[in-house]
Amino acid sequence: MNEAETSRRRFLAQTAHGLSAAALADLVAAGRADAAANRTPTNDPAAGLGLAWTGRLPWGRVLDITTVPGRDWHERLEEAQSKLAAQGGGVVFFPAGVYDFRDSIAIKDGVVLRGADPNRARTALDEDYLPPARFEFPRYRPLLSGDGMPIDTAFKGIYLEDPAWASNCGVVNLFVNRGHVHLDEAEGHEVGSNRLVFGCVLQNAAVADLDVPDLSIGQHAWQRYTRWHFAAIDVKAHENTLVANNRLIRSTDSFTMPGYLVLGRGKNAGNNAFDVVFDYDNRPGIEANHFCSGAPGGEAPSGTPESHPWAFRKGIVIRQNYIFSTGRTAIAFNGDGTICAGNVVRFPPDVWRPTNTGRHTSSGSSTNDNRAVEMRGYRWRVEDNDYEVYRNWAADHKYYINDGEGLMHENHCNSALIGSTLMQNRGNAYLSLYKIGLIDGLAVERNDVRVPEKIKDGLNQAVAIYVEADRDIRNNNRGPCRNVTIAGNTTAGGILLGGEPSSGNVIRGNRNLGATAAIKLRAEARLDGNEGYETTA
Repeated sequence: MNEAETSRRRFLAQTAHGLSAAALADLVAAGRADAAANRTPTNDPAAGLGLAWTGRLPWGRVLDITTVPGRDWHERLEEAQSKLAAQGGGVVFFPAGVYDFRDSIAIKDGVVLRGADPNRARTALDEDYLPPARFEFPRYRPLLSGDGMPIDTAFKGIYLEDPAWASNCGVVNLFVNRGHVHLDEAEGHEVGSNRLVFGCVLQNAAVADLDVPDLSIGQHAWQRYTRWHFAAIDVKAHENTLVANNRLIRSTDSFTMPGYLVLGRGKNAGNNAFDVVFDYDNRPGIEANHFCSGAPGGEAPSGTPESHPWAFRKGIVIRQNYIFSTGRTAIAFNGDGTICAGNVVRFPPDVWRPTNTGRHTSSGSSTNDNRAVEMRGYRWRVEDNDYEVYRNWAADHKYYINDGEGLMHENHCNSALIGSTLMQNRGNAYLSLYKIGLIDGLAVERNDVRVPEKIKDGLNQAVAIYVEADRDIRNNNRGPCRNVTIAGNTTAGGILLGGEPSSGNVIRGNRNLGATAAIKLRAEARLDGNEGYETTA
């Protein structure tokens, strides 16, 4: 009996991994089926996406981790990677089983970590999708007294040994529990190319914020909170980034901290105590080359390829991922020509968020960045995504936190909006192209956007499609709005278009369901064949 089979049998006796008995049985059945067939995949798993660069990776040079000597999986992986790196790269293959890692993993240049192919469901959009090779990282075991359990006892992940140079590398078909995948860049934005995360399932992927506890405001030393800007999957590359067919599922390790102290606001200044959840799903989901590519706070100038070249990298594809989140942004990217398509995003309703920072109480003016997709850069295509996004309750449980966008390109830390497309997306939260310095070329076509709540737009009516180049219309800080087509959309809510000077804009063939909504114009546009709207200027 090899080590993987021993780990798999031990795994069956454990109960804290968050899978049902049926799912556990599927895992073992898939492993036995693969073992019986002695399948060692050598194909390009992303061949169906038609990306030439993935076909050039050395898929045929494979080393089975179970044949490599070592005292534990860390030693075996290091040895396997060294052998492959000496040959110009290749695949470390993990047959079906459970692999325990006590610390983070570093991938070498030219190496892909690949698990056995799923035995049944092959797409991550299927709820039965289950890669049979499973990485187990240490579980954080909270201690709600004294100094608490040290953060470095858990929150491990998969990284790159040399982010500045590592290319032709990534992770394929692995179930990663209590770990994240960060294929990052080095200082000065030095970074390799051709990186992918494909076919993986991640669970309990958040990390702890190092700024919590804040002892200066009287917090208990044992308090912990999820880190705001730390995604479950984060990939950066000089060119060619693929994040596809991954599934981020509901976590099982979240824990409640009674008597968690936060600093109040206004009349409630001083420490307030709440039952706060360390919520493993309150984290960004997928980030690809995500940067602040412009002046923070919405100040001019917007970022450009000359001022922020690292924010306009090409070859980014984010496809057919399933992301479960309770807060933060599900998908975020920068780039030039990014494709974000066929993803499914699910937020649950009625989540109470007494603090959105881990340090202060939340209010209706707070933000938790709850949104389905955040777009940055030029010439992106966001199409055929399906999303449900909900705002979280603030601390007083009377108001929602001020966020909840569907698909958003905002001026904050961003570029102008040039030559981009929103097409055939379906969701319950509005399309927000918000206060952008310049819009030149935007197609918003055949989307189905049904907004369930009012969002103030001056008419106090729900807005389903919000396209505005006006940073501050009250002070006449208006931006050009040119060549925008808003056509063939189905909405439950209105349409807003703003910007000056404006030309070449068309709003046609849109259909509003239910009560009459507004088409509000703060820009010149030709209207034709819209149903269920009244027009105001």
